Amino acid sequence: MTDTKKTTTKTIKSQSMTASMKIAVADINAIARASSEVQALKSEQAAKTKELALWLQNAQNELKKEQDKAKQTALLQQYNAVFAQKRAGIIREYQAKLKIVSDAISKTIADEAQKKGYDIVLAKNIVAFGGVDITEEIAKIVK
Repeated sequence: MTDTKKTTTKTIKSQSMTASMKIAVADINAIARASSEVQALKSEQAAKTKELALWLQNAQNELKKEQDKAKQTALLQQYNAVFAQKRAGIIREYQAKLKIVSDAISKTIADEAQKKGYDIVLAKNIVAFGGVDITEEIAKIVK
């Protein structure tokens, strides 16, 4: 078989496979915005950030009270280390929880797609044309 015939055969097979596939699209960002779990996580993150800012303000006030420069420098280093540790912990915890929520949303999308008989779900922002938009259906489920 010549190279041209091989390429033509592959193209025809590829086109027939694609034509028989049911494809859906979903706006992942819109689904995440609609998710009650994402909203709760954002609120929790905002509260922890506010709490950290309050702690930082108190630390700054303590630094201002200290008159001895050597003690002030030592205290500053201590507060900087504690701040970095607290901040890193907040970020790490947020990322871990966000991954759990993201995985749950992905599972919801996969489950709904399978129920509806879709073979593949693509992110809406990468598809110029085609596919059935299932964003609203998924957003209702994750609310």
